[in-house]
Amino acid sequence: MSGAPDVTVVIPVYNTMPYLTTCLDSLAAQTIGEDRFEIVAVDDGSTDGSGTELDRFAEAHPGLCTVVHQENSGGPAAPCNTALEHARGRYVLFLGADDYLGPESLERMTAAADEWGSDVLLCKMVGVGGRKAPPVFERTVPDVDYPNNDLAWALSNTKLFRRELIEREGLRFPEGMEVLSDGPFTLRAMAKASKVSIDADYDHYYAVKRDKGENITYATRPPGWIDAAERLVDLTRELFPPGEGRDDLTYRVFSREIMKCLQPEFLAVEAAEREKYWEAVAGFCDANLTEAIRDRLPTEKRVRVSLAQQRDWTGLERALTEDSPKFLLEDGRVLVRYTGFRQGRPDEWYEATSERVVGRLAKSIAPIDLTWAGDRKSGYFLEYWFRAPVAGLEAGSVRVAAEPLGKGEHPAARQSVPADEYSPPALEADVELRPDGDTTVVAARLPLASLTAHRGRWSLRAHITMGPFVYDVPLRKVSGPVERQGRPLGMSVSWGGKSNLVVHSVGRPTIKRRVANLVGLSPSRK
Repeated sequence: MSGAPDVTVVIPVYNTMPYLTTCLDSLAAQTIGEDRFEIVAVDDGSTDGSGTELDRFAEAHPGLCTVVHQENSGGPAAPCNTALEHARGRYVLFLGADDYLGPESLERMTAAADEWGSDVLLCKMVGVGGRKAPPVFERTVPDVDYPNNDLAWALSNTKLFRRELIEREGLRFPEGMEVLSDGPFTLRAMAKASKVSIDADYDHYYAVKRDKGENITYATRPPGWIDAAERLVDLTRELFPPGEGRDDLTYRVFSREIMKCLQPEFLAVEAAEREKYWEAVAGFCDANLTEAIRDRLPTEKRVRVSLAQQRDWTGLERALTEDSPKFLLEDGRVLVRYTGFRQGRPDEWYEATSERVVGRLAKSIAPIDLTWAGDRKSGYFLEYWFRAPVAGLEAGSVRVAAEPLGKGEHPAARQSVPADEYSPPALEADVELRPDGDTTVVAARLPLASLTAHRGRWSLRAHITMGPFVYDVPLRKVSGPVERQGRPLGMSVSWGGKSNLVVHSVGRPTIKRRVANLVGLSPSRK
């Protein structure tokens, strides 16, 4: 290779076979051409043949790949620092040895960074094998205001960095961190960059979750996460003045790093050790948790963090085992009845955030019964009863509707709709609400006249108004045999995707169809 390459791809490697082969193959397939980039791979004491695989690749691609073998350092920071001492490219891209690139990635990224004058370029990431990518890639933005809430979730080093920025700021990875050692590097780089950009027009970076969840992110214990949280918050205070941007980054630390320490899996840890973890979390909260950040947390996380800060270990243990808490509607607020609710703790801890309500409703709505009613003279009805995990529902706050489905279409997923954007359904059931302790039994009677007039399939759904949102949830099947008595000819029910209820009509039956329509319903109700 003559002259300096456009980009150096840095790969820290430790026991990543067979993923490493896929990673290297994706680099060999790059359209940018081997004369415009180099690879610096550092084998950090691998014992699974990764070092041999690197040597094989380097021999097959002379002049492209520099391989450095070193004793195991315990994390990716040291091999990344080693690689930076060898890097010659105008840009540096850090690539996980278990991840891989799209074939046009290097060509597209360097072209975009050159065109925009980017010091840091975020390339669109795609999760593989259950890995989640940060939610920042909906659109391309040549010049991003930083810090902001979206980029607070994108602190990995899997980005394109201008090497001049790295060397000017003396950027290196802290080698004493158990996890997230790329966080301080990336945070400082983006803070010091003259321009941060997002290229979302191509699937650049494929982030892989290994089959056994062996990525360091999935194997770290609480002390590592707490250390990472403390370092990130301290650096945030150093780099940014008080205000929304700093709060966005601090919020991310509570929502992600601190929450890693408050998971049900730690109930299996010996009690003294577990409480030592949680005491460290409580101390971190004392030093860094403001009421504004507490209020931003989703309800489940807010309750867990708050119980930890109160050193209520028994309450926290109970909170970690709660699966489907119930809701209370009161004075226009949606409150979640988690552990400790109305037991001397502020209601604000338990106020719901919209992003989690619809999932918990869908999971907790319990079907009770489904029957056919009526006759040809008075009209036919489908009666469906279910229990909603909500107290305080008022008349008109629950609608049950039949919504048409296209050919082969499954019932739509649950969703939240702002109340001021909600349009009532065309075909509604008559609904009766019956309060029952901390739940409400809903009886819905759906007239079938408009369904029997047409062929088609309909999804039976509940629309529940709670606070500023309407939650649209597909209703599910009941168990046991459904009553045939009262069922009009041409009507049936079946179970759509995820056991959701689907009502069928073959239209007003002709004499020829009536025999076929006597074929009944196999699934059914309790």
